[in-house]
Amino acid sequence: MPETTETPAAATPLTRRLAEFAARGEYAALPATVRERARMSLLDGLAIMLGAAGFARHTGDRRLETYMQLAGMPGPSTAIGYGRRCAPLLAAFVNGTSSEVLDFSDCILTARNHPGATILPAALALVETRRVSGQQFVAAMMLAYEVHTRICHAIQPSHWWKGFQATGTIGTSGAAVAAARLLGLDASGIADALGASGFIMPVSNGDNVFRGHSIKPVHGGQGAAAGLSAALLAAAGFSAGPLEGEPPRYHAALRLLSDAVDLERPLASLGTEWRCLELAYKPYPIGLLNIGPVELCIELVARDAVSADEIERVEVVTYKEAAHFVGKYTTPESSYIDCYLSLPYCIAVALYDGRIGIAQLEEERVRDHQVHELGRRVTIAEDPAMSALYPHDWPVSITLRLRGGRSIERRIDQVKWSPRRPPSWDELVQKFRLLAEPVIGAARSKRTVEFVASLEHAEDMAPLLELVR
Repeated sequence: MPETTETPAAATPLTRRLAEFAARGEYAALPATVRERARMSLLDGLAIMLGAAGFARHTGDRRLETYMQLAGMPGPSTAIGYGRRCAPLLAAFVNGTSSEVLDFSDCILTARNHPGATILPAALALVETRRVSGQQFVAAMMLAYEVHTRICHAIQPSHWWKGFQATGTIGTSGAAVAAARLLGLDASGIADALGASGFIMPVSNGDNVFRGHSIKPVHGGQGAAAGLSAALLAAAGFSAGPLEGEPPRYHAALRLLSDAVDLERPLASLGTEWRCLELAYKPYPIGLLNIGPVELCIELVARDAVSADEIERVEVVTYKEAAHFVGKYTTPESSYIDCYLSLPYCIAVALYDGRIGIAQLEEERVRDHQVHELGRRVTIAEDPAMSALYPHDWPVSITLRLRGGRSIERRIDQVKWSPRRPPSWDELVQKFRLLAEPVIGAARSKRTVEFVASLEHAEDMAPLLELVR
């Protein structure tokens, strides 16, 4: 990268301004809607971590457990769903990795991020090392969600199209803010934590996400652990330059991660507009770009009594990102990660089973030749008009061409559990119970829901971790 001279945009003190915002924020000043999102995302995040532990146990996947044993690192922090404690950095890694195993985590489409996958594990790793109240936790969590989202807005969508995954990269910065708050750092300390995050964040890349490799979920774990590490480095007295860089070269994270950096967008309406309220949640354990088409397929099976055996062809028309990133076909040799990030597979299995959940990611289903054969009959095309609506709308239309010449067409613009069709608390509780009860049982699951529902009244967060251990 050639040297550059300082410009007004480059001189914008983004890191300092965001650190000041994060340092001065208090629970009492958070809007009620932001507090509600904290409860929802915490319950959802715990569900996903527990579900990952249950999935690993059910499928006999011991890789994460083996890693914990090899790493050692005993300590006070809970590895959620694994019945053990370890050092905070290892707990952040394990729980962050668990957050990405099933691709079930919350997200903000305008930021192309999954904030809960790194922020929650980093914050939860600290609550058994010191006394943290529910209100302190909520403030740290949601200020981190907001800062993380705004940093993403500085570099997206170029960051995404260059092949990076913000879950691991800028997820590190979000995790650093949450941890720094819980460590009691002031604005200067949070700025150093953010700067350090830009120095040690993982190079979370698209090939290791979208090509089905088993390393995929580790970018959540590494982002969480690196974010916690950045905060600990700042607490120990290490200084670091800002994310936007310093003159004369500005060789720092944001400029290296994006070809189109906008340092003003993250600061617009800071403190008055909460962009983390754009949160979406996932009703199915699949890539977000697949959710709309799958919702339509499930509806077609339920309402139109469509049988997969009568389908000759499935025509999908949608926005550019979906066509580009999840249009790949799968085979019976594909991994479950390949499958949940494949739109043809997700459509095919939803049409066969009328639903898509963890069972559709297990080996018996993934190895079914019929499902992949139907997936081969799925075609995906971009509609530029739909692309213009994304990411504020997530439009998709599906046409089923059936034997005998009959066809059925459906379109959706706002998918299930998107910001304009958010889940209710009861729906997230149902998701939690589905994922948590096989791991910690019905009684502990019930107590966990009750704890999170009254989060702001908790004097100490540690008992929550005992419930989900």
